Amino acid sequence: MNLSGWLRIFLHPIVLWIAGQITAFYFFLSFTPEPKGAVKRFFISVQKGIHEVAFWISSPWRALKRVDELEQLTAQLQSQLSSLSDTTAYIPFPAGAIGDFSAVAKYKFLPAKVVYQSLLLRENYAILNRGGRDGIYPGLGVIDPQGVIGLVAETTATYSIMYALFHKNVHLAATLPRHGVIGVVGWKTPTLNSLFLEYIPLYVRVEPDEEVWTAPNSLIFPAGLRIGRVRAVRSDFTRGFHAIQVDTYADWSRLSGVFILIPPS
Repeated sequence: MNLSGWLRIFLHPIVLWIAGQITAFYFFLSFTPEPKGAVKRFFISVQKGIHEVAFWISSPWRALKRVDELEQLTAQLQSQLSSLSDTTAYIPFPAGAIGDFSAVAKYKFLPAKVVYQSLLLRENYAILNRGGRDGIYPGLGVIDPQGVIGLVAETTATYSIMYALFHKNVHLAATLPRHGVIGVVGWKTPTLNSLFLEYIPLYVRVEPDEEVWTAPNSLIFPAGLRIGRVRAVRSDFTRGFHAIQVDTYADWSRLSGVFILIPPS
């Protein structure tokens, strides 16, 4: 078929009408918030269903892996308890993520499964199998057995969307417990499992391998939950603060079971 034949096809009224409808539908979804949100929720629901089936198929292997994790956590919890004296506070299950038991004694830790998670995006998120029916609502903190991992951003009746620490819009109040100073951690690079701690004054002598915890003034998490360890320290003399690279305890590439923190009512 020559060029004129193709032009007659493309300029046919029916073809032009279909192209116009597709273009109008695209702009309608792109610039109208409610339909755009509805389509987003639809695709998330489809993703949830697909990954729930995949999760069910792989559950035997996950169960074996979970047994190993539980054995390690039990040993870790026994070690933590042996170092505590004269305490009657209830100690929640994910002991490895907790640096200060007294700050979280009144919180409930609701287990949840990750049915989908994104990778290598600027806005990483996960879908959890808990929702409004379980008492979950936006703004609750989420941890895994090693440390802080994210926060609940959206919910439906049966599932929730968790924004990861590795999300460009997630920032948390954090502290260096050895010094008692408070800063803010956030994700600035496309490298997973690595954050930056800012607004720590230059007079504070920060050393590599120091722990970073959630701060007492956090609006999402109780104080004393482990975030990570200091990897490197760079002093910004023009701003008067350190820029501290932090390796997170939670490993986004090996995420499976998590816990949603429910504050006391």
